[in-house]
Amino acid sequence: MTTTIAIEVPTAMLKAALICASTEKVRYYLNGVYVDPKGFLVSLDGARMFCGKIDLEGVPEFDGWIICRDTLKRALTNYKAATITISPNCVGNTLCQPIDAPFPEWRRVVPTEPSGETAQFNPNYVADMGKIGDLLRGWRKGGLSAHIHHNGEAPTAITFPDIRNAFAVLMPIRTSYTGNGEGVWAERRSMLD
Repeated sequence: MTTTIAIEVPTAMLKAALICASTEKVRYYLNGVYVDPKGFLVSLDGARMFCGKIDLEGVPEFDGWIICRDTLKRALTNYKAATITISPNCVGNTLCQPIDAPFPEWRRVVPTEPSGETAQFNPNYVADMGKIGDLLRGWRKGGLSAHIHHNGEAPTAITFPDIRNAFAVLMPIRTSYTGNGEGVWAERRSMLD
């Protein structure tokens, strides 16, 4: 007898996860959102990772699966309800085929304790963290959408105020620049003279 898996998840969480899903063709197994059997939705692209806790109460044990990015985009386009049902073969009313590949061991990149040492980040990725925070907070205006827990050149944790069931990880831009920026800034500043 086959057990049917059906998990009700917040639509905003799936939309947030979609932001960090890869579009790269070579590592095709990253082109989607992983449904972890321990109760997480996870997406990553090598520079960003999203992780959201989902409720598996009453759901039979299952092996994880990867929901294809394109399927998610189709299913979530114009979808207005607060939750959506996912299964290995369906997202809402959209049929899908899970990506047939193992998902990377994502827990290895989750930082344990931030160092507090600042770093440089791709500004587009920082903006994506703000979008994720806004999605999870219901697009509430005002206040901080995302908080960067600086960790030097190591993976950096991102938390979202008032959201306890999700976080993200952002990889800093690795740089060998060791100067203090005075020469570069002095050159830019001289444009004003």
